[in-house]
Amino acid sequence: MRRKLAGMVILSASLVVWSCGNDSGSDDTPASGGTEMGTGGVGATGAVVGSGGVVPTGGMAVTGGMAVTGGMAVTGGMPVTGGAQNTGGMQVTGGAQNTGGMQVTGGAQNTGGVQVTGGGGSGATDTGGTGAEATGGVATGGGGADTGGAETGGAGTGGALVELPCDIFGADDAPCIAAYSMVRRLKSDYTGPLYQVRRGGPDPNTGTGGETQDIMATSSGHGDAAAQDAFCGSQTCTVSVLYDQSGRGNDLTVAPAGCYEGTASEDDYESDAKRQSLTVGGQSVYGLYMDKHEGYRNNSTSGVPTGSENATVYMVAAGSGLRQGAGCCCCWNFGTASTNNCYGPTGMMAALYLGTGYWGSGAGNGPWFLGDFEAGVWAGGTGDSNAVNPNSPSMTMDFAYGMLKTGGNDYALKMGDATTGSLTTAYDGPKGNWTWVKEAGIILGIGGDNSNSSDGTFFEGVITAGWTSDEADQAVFSNVHAAGYSR
Repeated sequence: MRRKLAGMVILSASLVVWSCGNDSGSDDTPASGGTEMGTGGVGATGAVVGSGGVVPTGGMAVTGGMAVTGGMAVTGGMPVTGGAQNTGGMQVTGGAQNTGGMQVTGGAQNTGGVQVTGGGGSGATDTGGTGAEATGGVATGGGGADTGGAETGGAGTGGALVELPCDIFGADDAPCIAAYSMVRRLKSDYTGPLYQVRRGGPDPNTGTGGETQDIMATSSGHGDAAAQDAFCGSQTCTVSVLYDQSGRGNDLTVAPAGCYEGTASEDDYESDAKRQSLTVGGQSVYGLYMDKHEGYRNNSTSGVPTGSENATVYMVAAGSGLRQGAGCCCCWNFGTASTNNCYGPTGMMAALYLGTGYWGSGAGNGPWFLGDFEAGVWAGGTGDSNAVNPNSPSMTMDFAYGMLKTGGNDYALKMGDATTGSLTTAYDGPKGNWTWVKEAGIILGIGGDNSNSSDGTFFEGVITAGWTSDEADQAVFSNVHAAGYSR
């Protein structure tokens, strides 16, 4: 079943801001005149009664000389309404609600373990605006600010939580069962390495020899490119492990030979660890550029949805700009596949494909995000896998974001530019007259039978055990956008 998201929390990884404003449905009268500082968490003491006779009540602790409670702003006698701006370093400690896309432009301070919900962007303007509400660490029904209530583990200051993709999907009852990235942490409480590199082994390398070193996340949550550079030096260096951040231990290593012909029948090679550099959040990191004959796999996994169970896959990958062949062939995928490196009936796989292969297609010349379900690659609809879907745009940007959701009798495809814009739903509907028989292998850069004649660049991606809600989809997309991908 599809589930609604409750209590979603979004916070930019690069900027912690509070938006505050009045509750447009409130009958409260704004106070006027001076307001003294409340003490002891038991309400404002010595406060001047406002023109409507309203006194701040409810046990709200005012810690910055100015408090916003229940949507009412006290700013020296003037209410803050609509698109008002906070330009004076005002401190918000409880229950403030932003329902009008209010803009915060100056020094707003969050000191109480506060969580912000609603889709605020990475700049000064919060445009996500339909009922963004301060929740989590703040007591919203009176009782003062919670100074220790925020969860820990994410980047940020003042105790505020920065929720990452796996946190968001977990709150949506669709937990990550696999999560990979060389560029950043994807789960706020993950403390292990992001990936492992190998130096001095054979070239090309099928997973043997040399010396290896784990690459951790820095204090900002990004891949430690400096540690990789120090270890690799001028030697050949390959990516030997992509660590699973979900806690399931579904790590990816180089893929073994498959059942298909040509190079697919040979063991794959590890990818060059140095080939794709970029910045994320202003930090230098490495992505995973995968050439032809290169792929990663795990056929012995934990918690992966099988049969007709619901699953969601998303990834951020290079469109045409940062890849050589633009994924011309079969099959540059990320998702689930067989556990024996062989092909089977339609419905065995649930993998997100990026490229311009032999089957389905979208608008323009591609590449497109499509669903590889085995025995065909689908652009949408219930017909054959050669269908053209004009609602599926060409993903020609450097950082392309794609989603595939599968389960029951349905599947869905969404995509967008990871640096700007919004999600496009290319298809969300029935799958056709065939049955899901999904298996629990996990693949990256190859087909289920190890078809490995395509290239691509992978930055991050997860697989969940559940069909994620539209709200969670947008929240994760906003988080990726806020991460700050740049060449």
